[in-house]
Amino acid sequence: MMISLHSILAAGDIAKKLPTVYLILAGILVGIAFTIGFIKGFRKVGWNGLTWATAGLVFVIVSRLISPDGSVTKRFVFAMLIALACIAGVLALYGLLAYYLRPKIRWVKDNVNGDTSLAEYGLEFEPEYLDYDGEDDWQPYGKRIHRTGFTPPNFAFRLLGGLACAINVGIILWTIASAVLLAINSTSLIHKNMGLILQVDSAKKFLEYAQIAFFEFMSIGIVILVAKKGYTNGWLNTIRMLIISVGSLGVVIGCIYLPFSGFASNTSGMWYFLSKFVNRCVSLMKGKFPSIGVHLGKLLAGGCLSAVGIIVMIVLNIILKKCCRLVSKSAPTRIVDTILSCLLYMVIGAVVCVGVWFVLAAMDHCNIFNISDAMSYEGAHLSNGLYNFAKMLVEKLLQKI
Repeated sequence: MMISLHSILAAGDIAKKLPTVYLILAGILVGIAFTIGFIKGFRKVGWNGLTWATAGLVFVIVSRLISPDGSVTKRFVFAMLIALACIAGVLALYGLLAYYLRPKIRWVKDNVNGDTSLAEYGLEFEPEYLDYDGEDDWQPYGKRIHRTGFTPPNFAFRLLGGLACAINVGIILWTIASAVLLAINSTSLIHKNMGLILQVDSAKKFLEYAQIAFFEFMSIGIVILVAKKGYTNGWLNTIRMLIISVGSLGVVIGCIYLPFSGFASNTSGMWYFLSKFVNRCVSLMKGKFPSIGVHLGKLLAGGCLSAVGIIVMIVLNIILKKCCRLVSKSAPTRIVDTILSCLLYMVIGAVVCVGVWFVLAAMDHCNIFNISDAMSYEGAHLSNGLYNFAKMLVEKLLQKI
């Protein structure tokens, strides 16, 4: 027989003890994370949580220190610009630290002289054969694998690694706890047994901070998550994927549509060859299927055009891949490509963030989730602006429906 969570909580004061249990469990997990990070060192641990926490904290502080007066829209635009600037700055710092500190394996060139030994560089020739008859074909350079960042970390890097790992786990635990408390406080759960959790002083204090910063951190985190995806994908590679994916679909739809459109009936100008090709396909099909030959002929023409279009897209994909490889071979072009990609994905992240707030605004409109109980509007200009914009979209959509 299934026992509901509410029945279990109603059995005693378990709900009031849950915050204490969670804090003890969180302390244990953070301690384990610190130990793992201390063993691995700062170079080898993940920095995602640290990046998110840094960007969110910097934004919350800066947005409250230099917040302008004026309308809600003005404060929202200003807060969004500050948020994007903070994210860009933190991601730039992340990129620099990753470039200089992350462990790397790469091939390097070495100037080979007569004293170079095979064992030292692992080359495919020995010094006594440098003066053989094929001297003109010999290149005085050899490649070897160069490793950096794989040595045991010192105490400072171990300490930084422990802190980074602890922050990574801490920000996840903070997010889970904040989301649970806000869900209880902003839904009908507050009137049930789970609402007893909010009677605990530690939960009340935690809820106050969650109402101030959770949605600000959530918005920053969404943009960072998408922007870091762009950091790995690259701008040119992203454009290539968009062109190939969206372009291929558009080419197929357009090529199938053209034979059925009015352009196929033009007998002069740039559409002459299209109309001639469609007429031949229609004539071919009408000879075999008199009743439906016209439609089959147009479908045949559309299929042939689609095949040609797909071949063109395949060739274009190969060319763009070559361009991506050329960009990745040079450090300056690779850096520019990464910067452009991050900026592009930051914009995409902002759009995703608006989508998330649209869902929250819709839930608020349907009285499923009360935003006013989940968010402190004082100083939360980014969250407030996103909510007002999403609310406006929801109201316009409902008016059309």
